[in-house]
Amino acid sequence: MEQSNVLAVQKRRVLAVCVAAYTVSYLLRTNLSLALEDLMEVLSIGRGQAGLVSTLYFWTYASGQLLGGWLSVKWDPKRVVALGLAASGLCNLAIGFCSGYWALASLWTLNGLALALFWPPILQITTNWFEPEEYLKVSILLSLPTTLGYLVAWSGLGAVLRVAGWRWVFFCPAIVAFCFFWVWLRGLKSSPRAAGLCYRPALLAAPAKKDEPSEPRQRGSLMRAMLTLPMLSFAFVILAQGSTKESINLWAPTLLQQLAGPGQEGLVGLFTSVIPLFSTAGLLATGWLVRRLHGGQEGALLALTGAGAVCGWLLVALQNSLTGLVVCLGLLLGLVYGVTTILTTLLPLRFARTGQSAAFTGIFNFLAYVGAALGGALSGWVSDLWGWQQVYLLWAALATVSALALFVSEAWQYFSWRYLGH
Repeated sequence: MEQSNVLAVQKRRVLAVCVAAYTVSYLLRTNLSLALEDLMEVLSIGRGQAGLVSTLYFWTYASGQLLGGWLSVKWDPKRVVALGLAASGLCNLAIGFCSGYWALASLWTLNGLALALFWPPILQITTNWFEPEEYLKVSILLSLPTTLGYLVAWSGLGAVLRVAGWRWVFFCPAIVAFCFFWVWLRGLKSSPRAAGLCYRPALLAAPAKKDEPSEPRQRGSLMRAMLTLPMLSFAFVILAQGSTKESINLWAPTLLQQLAGPGQEGLVGLFTSVIPLFSTAGLLATGWLVRRLHGGQEGALLALTGAGAVCGWLLVALQNSLTGLVVCLGLLLGLVYGVTTILTTLLPLRFARTGQSAAFTGIFNFLAYVGAALGGALSGWVSDLWGWQQVYLLWAALATVSALALFVSEAWQYFSWRYLGH
């Protein structure tokens, strides 16, 4: 009984510290969007060049996932996160002293590589501690920083921006990272064995049947599965949703500031802090919808992308209203987060028994960040050339084509199964 109580306490501590670490990582990455307007003025750059900084970040962040995963296997995952904390803190500190465009671009690119060292080792630590039946709850809690992190950053750092200026938007997260560095090293053990506990979670994958040669299936099915129409449609959707999600996260403060006009910084800060609440609501609503559909992930995807298309065109219609812009951006972002969660977390679980879950998760995560890398620069260039109205049209078009791609895929599967049934 005493062993189980100690284990329960340790699990709660591990989960709390991991969630806190991932939240800190969002302080270290979302601050650029808040300082972007001031940086463009100080460095005399346009939106396209500013968007390129975000693009470079996401390329290194996407490719750095492979490095983070490899280091987590070869090294203590707790030390990998500590390395990411220290490196990202130093990058943010240096950006606070930055006075040139290429220095900013280089440091923010390195910051992407540093922040890529968070998620793979955190995932490794949680799987070291938790049973498969606990993964759903753990994954939801670990996903909350992806939305709440923006709330903390945009509200807290927004106040810092108004009081102390853009440089402290980078100095403050750096200070938080250096302080949390010691909390991370002392606050948890990377595995029950490291904590001196005789406990080992069960394996996630179900054991193969005696007459089921699992190894050939594992090696041969990935490419064939990815080249099917459903998987290709999922790949396009995650690429489009990743582009829209990070474009909104990057440019929302700038959009609201320009529409509100000078002297409305407080109102803009309030509205900016509201947008992440929509994202969190979208994440929770997605879980509710999947449960209501009894695990029907395709039905949930169709509903979410269809609603996203409606919100996209509402955004085009209401773009000149500050309240309408906030509501539409928030709803669209929440729906995009829901779609991303299904495609990168729930859908790959179908392949757990064939050992392909991690492979599909990696592919969809990579595509999401490729979309994010393209989205920031693309939105910036489009706004420079034709204005924000065309950016809203771009987001609405991506949402509409995503819904149509899923609808065509579902229709093709339905008629194929019906034909085979006859």
